[in-house]
Amino acid sequence: MSGASVLKVVEAFSSEINYTVWNDLSSNLTALSLLLQYTSFHDGFKAFLRQLYSPVLASVGWDAKDGEGTHAAF
Repeated sequence: MSGASVLKVVEAFSSEINYTVWNDLSSNLTALSLLLQYTSFHDGFKAFLRQLYSPVLASVGWDAKDGEGTHAAF
């Protein structure tokens, strides 16, 4: 499978809200970013990541919302 095909599949997860999915995706995308970091593709890949994460960031936000707990779940 080509890299472009893999990124098309990854792009399909842009509206996903499940933490486990994003955790797994992020781990794999981090590994890919490390492979690309000294290539001419890295800036384009970072732009792809910004676009990919934008919908979930807009949905979840950065700051705690009213009613969200700040304590650990364990």
